[in-house]
Amino acid sequence: MNNRSLSDYGLLILKGIAMGIANKIPGVSGGIVAVVTGFYKELIFSFQRLNFQAVYLLFRGRFSAFWQYINGSFLFVLLLGIILSYFSLSLLLDVVLGIFPHHVWAFFFGLVLASAILLFRNYNTWHTKTMVFALIGLTVGVGLSVLSPSEQNASLGYVFLCGVVSVVGMTLPGLSGSFLLILMGNYTFLLVDAVNGFGRWIVSPFIGSELASTDAHYALVFGVFLAGSFVGISGLSSLIHRIQQKANNELQAIIIGFVFGSLFILWPTKRVENLDVSLSGNSIFWTIFWGIIGLFIVFVLDYYERKK
Repeated sequence: MNNRSLSDYGLLILKGIAMGIANKIPGVSGGIVAVVTGFYKELIFSFQRLNFQAVYLLFRGRFSAFWQYINGSFLFVLLLGIILSYFSLSLLLDVVLGIFPHHVWAFFFGLVLASAILLFRNYNTWHTKTMVFALIGLTVGVGLSVLSPSEQNASLGYVFLCGVVSVVGMTLPGLSGSFLLILMGNYTFLLVDAVNGFGRWIVSPFIGSELASTDAHYALVFGVFLAGSFVGISGLSSLIHRIQQKANNELQAIIIGFVFGSLFILWPTKRVENLDVSLSGNSIFWTIFWGIIGLFIVFVLDYYERKK
C-alpha cells in the first residue's frame, strides 16, 4: 500500500515478532499488537486480498500484479517476523512447561482474565439482545470447561482445522487464537512440540546431526498447520470481517461471555496433573505471582493501545 524504506521493513519485522509472540501466548491477541503498533487496517486489507482474484493472477503468471494486489512485501516481511518468533519462544515454552507447569498456566490464566476484564470494560452496547448473546457465549465457555479441553489429536485433518482456527486472534483483537488451541487440545502439540521438531528438521542437514523420524513427522504436522493457517487467513478473516460489519455488537457480546466462561479451563489445577501435591508454600506464592504478571502485561498493552 505504502512505499517503505529498508528501515521501515526492519521495524515491520520487529512488529511481526511481537505479533507472533502475542499469537503464541494464550490470552493475548495478535490483533491487539497490530492495533497498538498501527498496522491493523493494512493487515485486514492485505488478508482480504488473499482471495480468488489473487489465485487467478497467480495462475495466469502475472506475478508482479499478484504481488502488488496482495500487498505482498508487507505480508512477507510481517509473516517472516511471526515465524521467527514462533521458533524462539517455543524453545522457552518447552523448557518452562516441563519445569514450572503450574506457574506457566497461572500466567496464562492471568492473561486471559485480564483480556476478559478489558473486553467487558470496553463494551458499552448492553441491551436485551446482546445480553442473550453474551449468555450463549458464557454457556459455551462454561460447558467446555466442564467437559475439559479436548484431548490431543494428531490427525492431519484436525491439525489443518487447528491452523484455520488459530488465525482468529489476528483478525479479532481481544480473542486469542492460542487460547482456542488450548480448548481444542493441541496447544502444546502444535505450538511447542511441532515447532521445535520442525526447527530441528530444518537445521539438522547444516549441523550434521542425524534426523529423527519424529522430527520429520513434526515437520509434516507443522506444514499442515501452516497450510490451515493460510486458508484461515484468506477465508476466515473475510467471514469475520463481514460479521463485524453486520453484527459486531452481537459478535463482541458472544466473545465476552465465551472468554469469561472459559476461564475455568485455564485454572492451573485443571491443567496440571497432581498439582495439589506440588503446590505448597513458596510454590503457591510464585503461582500467584505469575498470574499477576499475566494480568499486568495485558493491562500494559491496553494502556498503550488507548494512548495510540
